[in-house]
Order: sequence, then C-alpha cells, then structure tokens
Amino acid sequence: MTNSANVRIELIKRSYNQEKIVDIAKNDLNWHVRLAAAEHIDDESVLKDIVNNELTSAVAIKAMEHINDKEFLSDICLNHPDSLLRLATINRICDESILSKNELLLLLEEMLLNDPDSYILKTVCENPNMTNQDVLIKVSKSSSDETLKRQAIKKIADEKILTDFALNDSNEYIRREAILNPNLKDLDVIYEILRLDSDEFNRIVAIYKIPDKQSLLKIIYKKPLQHRLAEISRNFDFSLNDYFLNVFKTETDEYKRRVAVNFISDSDILENVVLNDGRAEIRADAIKNINFKNQKIMDELILNETDPKVLLEIVSKIRNQKLLSGYVENHLDYNEVIVKAISRLNNMELLEKLAYHPDSGIRFEAVKKISKSKHQDKLLLDIALSEVCEDICMVAVKAMNIRNDLIEVADKRREKNIRIAALNQIEAKRLVDNFMGSVFRNSLADIPFEFALKDMALNDSDEDIRKLATSKLNDEEILYEISSGDDVNRIDAKTRLNSLFEDIKRMDNDFVLKLLVDCNDNEVASLAQKRLDDLKTWKSRIAEINEINDIPTLKDISQNDFNYLVRSEAEGKLEKILFHIRLDEIGNESNQEKLKAIVNDESFSQEIRKKALLKITDENVLKKFERMLENNC
Repeated sequence: MTNSANVRIELIKRSYNQEKIVDIAKNDLNWHVRLAAAEHIDDESVLKDIVNNELTSAVAIKAMEHINDKEFLSDICLNHPDSLLRLATINRICDESILSKNELLLLLEEMLLNDPDSYILKTVCENPNMTNQDVLIKVSKSSSDETLKRQAIKKIADEKILTDFALNDSNEYIRREAILNPNLKDLDVIYEILRLDSDEFNRIVAIYKIPDKQSLLKIIYKKPLQHRLAEISRNFDFSLNDYFLNVFKTETDEYKRRVAVNFISDSDILENVVLNDGRAEIRADAIKNINFKNQKIMDELILNETDPKVLLEIVSKIRNQKLLSGYVENHLDYNEVIVKAISRLNNMELLEKLAYHPDSGIRFEAVKKISKSKHQDKLLLDIALSEVCEDICMVAVKAMNIRNDLIEVADKRREKNIRIAALNQIEAKRLVDNFMGSVFRNSLADIPFEFALKDMALNDSDEDIRKLATSKLNDEEILYEISSGDDVNRIDAKTRLNSLFEDIKRMDNDFVLKLLVDCNDNEVASLAQKRLDDLKTWKSRIAEINEINDIPTLKDISQNDFNYLVRSEAEGKLEKILFHIRLDEIGNESNQEKLKAIVNDESFSQEIRKKALLKITDENVLKKFERMLENNC
C-alpha cells in the first residue's frame, strides 16, 4: 500500500465529515482506502448500497459487518453474486446469533440446496445447526462433490441409508464415511463390509466397530470371511490367545482351526505349526500371523517349500534379499508368488534382467519396481523406447523426468497414448526464462529438445500432439508463426506468447530489460523499451518530488498530476512534512487539555501521541499510557 493511501486512511480516521467519507468509500481508486472509509460510515442504507455495488470483496464484507438488518443479511447469503461475501455473512450470522434457531435452520437449508459455491456448501453442511435429515440425505445422494457428500453422510442418522452407502457406493472414501458414522451398528452389515470391501482401511474401520468378543466370534466363524482372518487378528485388540489356543488344540473342524491360528499370539506355537502342521492353508495362516517373526525358518522354507500358499506368505515376509533373488531367478513362471517376490526385490541387476524377460507379466512387475527406484533414467529410457507392450511402456514413461529423454520417446514412439504421456511429463517452464536463455547464449534453438518439439508443433499429423507440443514450446519465432496461422494449435501459441508479454510488462530489472531491447524480436523489444521508459519516468518524477518541500506545490501535484503513482508519492511526501510540523507544534504546546486529547485520539500516529504524552503532567493520564511511555524510552 502506498504512502498516499496511508495518508488518506489517516484522514478518514480523524474526519467527522460523513459525506466526504461516503464519497471516498464509493469512489476512491484504492480498495484499502475504500475499506477504511466503509468502517467509519454510520448510515446503514449507505452501507447496504456499498454491499450491493462494491466489486472488491473485502470492502463489501467490511460494510456488511456494520449492518444489522437480518432480512438484508439473509438476502446476501441467498442472492448476492460474491461468494466471499456470502461466506463472511453466514459466518457472522452464526457467530453473532443474529437469527433465531428456526430462522437459521431455514437459511442453512436453502443455502445447502441452492448455493453454487462448493466451499460455502461445505461450510453450511458442517454447521452444527444444519440437522435437517431430509436435506442432508438429499445432498448426500445428489451432490457430485465428494467432500460435501462425506460431510452430509457424517450427519445422517438413518442406518438404512448409511448401509446403502457403506456397501454399494463406488467411492472408497464415501463408503468409509458411512462406516465411520456411529449410527451404523448392524453386525451383519459390518460382516459384509469385512467380506467385500476392497479398501483395507475401510475394513480396519469396520473391525474397530465390533463391540465385544462375542460379536467377534459370531463374525469370524462365518467361513466366507476366511480371506480376512489375518487382517482382523492384526487389528483386533481383545485378548483371546488362550481361547484360540484351546480351539486349535481340541477342534477337529479345519476352518475353526484356521480361524484360531490367525489369533494365536504365542510365537513358539506358531513356529511349530509352520514346520509341522499337515494342512498348507493353516501353515500359510501361521506365517501370515503378525506374531510369527522367525526369519531363520523362512530362510529354510524358501529353499525347500513347494506349496504356493505357503510360499506366497514366505516371500511376503522374508528379509534375506540373496535368497529372495535366488528364488526369483529359479522360478520365473508368472504367478501370484513371483509377482509378490519381484515387488520385494532390491536387486537392481536382477530387476534390469527381468525387465527384458520374454514373459510380459514378469516384465511389467519388474518395470513397476524399477519405476519406484531412483537414478534409473537410462534404463527407463531404453525400456520406453524398446518395450512392445504399451502398458509396460507407460509405466516407464510416467517415471521419467529428463526432458530430452521424454521428447525422444514422444518423437520415436508411434502410439498416441505413449507420446501424449511423454509430452505431459515435460515441465513447461516460464517462457520469459527460456527467452532470456536465448538472449544470453543465442544457442537455445540448437538444442535437440527444441528441434524435436518444433517439428512436432509444426508438422505432426496428430492435432492433439501439435497442440501439446506447442504448449511446451520455448521458441518465440515458431510461436509467432503458429499463432498467425490457421492450425488448431494457434490458440496454444498465443497463450504461450501472452505469458511472455505479461512477464515483461511486470519486470523491474533494468539490466534484463536492456538486454531484451537489443533482441531480434521487435514486439519483445518494444515492450521492454516501453517498460524501461515507464520505470525511468516514474523514478525521475519520484526523485523530483523527493527534492520538493513546498507544501502548495506538493498539494497541487498530489491532486492534479496525471500519473497515479506520482500523485501517491506527492501525498506521501506531503504527509511526511505535515507530520514533522505537527511534532513541532506539539513541542510548543503547553495546553494540557489539548495534549490529553491528542494522546487519547487513536487516529494520530504513535509517535505524535508519544511526544504529546511526554509533555503531560497529569499522573492519571501518565499511568494509563505507561506502556506507551516505556516503549518510547
């Protein structure tokens, strides 16, 4: 904010002329000044007029804060086009209890059903007064905004509605919100969530809703839940070790023994089961159990075990990378076990070998693992260029970030999806930065990256590729050529050029602007010269003003100069002079009442009030402003 704006704000604070303040609030060019004026207006009808016509949200909000007409405030919430003003108004209505509970509920309901702004809808839905179940259910079913749907579901009391969301919604977060709702209690529903929900966190949330041991046993002994037993046992905190040990030792039913082995916490028992039990499913469940941690047993088993169920759990938990690598090398038939084993490999030499394996499934898993590793740019590029399977190639491309590699992929591959993915991975830098590179080095056009990008933007047979390449292009001459043509990418070229022009218009670096003036681009040079001239004129005029101390001259400039920045500087210089005059006047002032009035008037600056305070002899006034005096000392 300029000094001149600060001057006008100080004048507003000291003025009692409402007509002048209203004029400033409606017409001043600086919104900070209009805001200060709005804060000092007494007439509510004028404040309403400002709310209805002001284009700057902050000013309209300040005016609204001094209006107490509840019908007018409600109308703002429902009908005003400014979303920030609507939000501030409903927040004020709620914070200050301006409406009765019933009036507020009706207002919230109408806003929740009709307001176009998503953030306001979320704010209204979160409001503790928003309890209308019909409205909440309608919003939860009709809104396309995920966050709003979740907030509405959080407040729904109807278990049938919650059950439908928990079991049937395609969005995992919507299902989770319904599961989290304390009104969802039905054990049968919890069972179905555990059995069917594809999201692990949702299932864990459901596990924690099981209220007691009896309910747990009722659920886990249902056979269709066998694939979730390990997960339930890891997240269930009831101590049932002794109970399940007894079940495992005495029960003849195989499924009940599988249930039990998932919940046993005794590591010795689990190790015995892993080594000696006759059922592979039970041995696999014992290894999966979080309490089984014997790496030595797993090292032995990975060399000798043949059952795929047991092997899957071993490769999921074993930490010996040498043995894991050996297992992968010797068992390269694509299956669930080898997929899991590859996902846990850290052996980059082996992963690179697997990335070229004849089996596409093996290659896919290897490349997926490589894509999550650092410093594999050369390997990823080779895979992206040579891989025949599009899905595998896409995994490699989306892990790449070197632009020369990406442009090579986009240039050499023929599949459109791969080419678009490669171009999308290229970061579009600010055109002004790249333009400056050409000014300093004069060699940007020689970079292979730019050559390939230009060729795509100008000549590629696919219009989507031409458009995307243009949006990444850094050569202003080619952008001019494209923007003046009739190809579909001309708009992309104009948008890219406009970003350069706008950056130059805002530039304040004289050295860079002078370099741009000497460049070969006439439009850029012209813009740079105009910006330099504007800066020179402004700086020159400011320097002149700094030398002027004549009050009438400064007043004339501050009121009549055509340049707003010059007027502002003149106002600032004038205020500085007047400030020192006031200080001198206070130094000569002996009237204690006038001095007290200055100290108590917050519209005066701190420095003036402190100087007046130092001349006061009244102990009561001094005590009241003791802190101010201490700060001055």
